[in-house]
Order: sequence, then C-alpha cells, then structure tokens
Amino acid sequence: MEIKRDFYLKKIIEGLDNGLVKIVTGIRRYGKSYLLDPIFKNYFLEQGVKEEHIIKLDLKEQKDNVYINDIIERNNVQNQEELEMLVQIISSNIGSLTNPLKLSNCFKERDKSSTMTDKTIYNYLKYLQDAFIIEKARRFDVRGKKFIETPQKYYFTDMGIRNSFLDFRQSEEISHTMENVIYLELRKRGYNVDVGSVEIREGDKKKQLEIDFVANKGNNKIYIQSALEMKTKEKVEQEQKSLINVNDFFKKIIIVGDNIKRSRYDNGIIIMSIYDFLLDQRSLEY
Repeated sequence: MEIKRDFYLKKIIEGLDNGLVKIVTGIRRYGKSYLLDPIFKNYFLEQGVKEEHIIKLDLKEQKDNVYINDIIERNNVQNQEELEMLVQIISSNIGSLTNPLKLSNCFKERDKSSTMTDKTIYNYLKYLQDAFIIEKARRFDVRGKKFIETPQKYYFTDMGIRNSFLDFRQSEEISHTMENVIYLELRKRGYNVDVGSVEIREGDKKKQLEIDFVANKGNNKIYIQSALEMKTKEKVEQEQKSLINVNDFFKKIIIVGDNIKRSRYDNGIIIMSIYDFLLDQRSLEY
C-alpha cells in the first residue's frame, strides 16, 4: 500500500520553473527518497518526459565507486579505511584551522595504535585536492602582506559529496555549512579565496584575529566574515573586530544567516543576509 504525499509533491511542482535547486529535508526514514523516486519520477513520466531523460544519482554510491576508488587506483593508496577516515575528520571540521600534524594527532586520539604519519596525511590531502574533492584556503597575514604556511582550512567543492562521507548525519553546526557555501560561491564568481589573519595588541600581549575570507580578483579585494546570527551587541562587536583592525580601504562585509535587510554600519562595514549574497550575483558590488 502506497501512502500518497500529494501535499509535498505539489510543493515541488510549484517551484519547478523558478530556477532554484530543490532540497528535500526532514528527519530520517520519513520518506524523502520515496517522495523523489518513485512519486516525483512518476509525475514526470505522466507528463510525457521520457525515462531516459530522468537522471538519478546516488550524490553515497558515487562516493564509494567513483571518487574514492579513483583516488586509490590513481595514487596506489594501500589503506582505504585510513583515507576515508581522514575525509570524515575533515568533513566534521569544515572551517577549522588544521595541518597534517594536527590531523595525525586526531588519528591517534581515535586509535592509539594508529600509524598515520603527518607525511602520509600530507600526501592524502594532496590526492583529495587533485581529485577536486577539497580545496585548501591558505592563511594570509593581512598586515604583513604574506602567506602563513600552516595551519590552513579545507573546504569541500560539493557539499553533497561531503555529506555522503558523514552518512548524511545532520550533527554539524549550520555555521560550518554556511561558511563552506560562501566559499564555494566566491570561487564560482572567480575569486581567489584565502583566510585572513590580523595581529593586534591587547595590553602587553599580541593576539591573532581571524577573517573568514579574503577574496581577491585582479586589483579588487574584499574581506568577508561569515556569521550565522548577530542578535546581541557583543556578537556584533566580535564579528566586526577583525575587520575594524584591517588598515586599508578595501570593502568589508559580514554575511549572516538571518533574513535581514542589507545595510551599512557607520564604520563602513556592510552587513547582508546569506540569501541576498547567494541570489544576487551583484551583491558584492553594493
């Protein structure tokens, strides 16, 4: 017996021609996949769409049979389990500064008998980059105008592939996902993207502040902070702090997860919602 899902099917049909990707979300084992196939697929067939024009990708089977196997065969990787565990660790720590030595210690924390060295991890990271599964964002000393070789951040080029390595568990912070999405959109728009570092002095101590993204395209540079929400004065001050301490006149933007109106603070910092940023291709020209 099939339980009809006409309400949700209607929702998908209503948005077919709006030019946006449709994402079906909900709790596990609640019929999301069944809604798409066979219900949504049958709707297309009833509308006269030929079955060979309907493409189904399994965004997990692809991971196992194509991406991982390709890396293993191309680079003669001896331990598939270690490679997959490395990707899982990176998947769970999007937006976190790391390096091969730190990742090696993560393996030892999970398994005291682990023999994964930082050199092996360095090679695995390179294989993943060569396969276009992840990209490395280097740290850039904004005041010193030089790159800091370690640590770096790693972002996934496809969030679906990333989620498949976590078996589509929704345990990560939304802010990490949002940061990866912003990174991908900046790369899509042709920017080279680094992670900014600003050194300040508080009393007799030096402190490193982070700017999520330093986006460069030709002579144009934009400093961008990703903030899921800024509902308190303290949070606003926290997100602005690193930007305020940049001593140049390039544009500075805070992108927030809340659906807010785009505006500009008295200090020149622009604030906009993730929706305006993603849906308006000229949003950074504001």
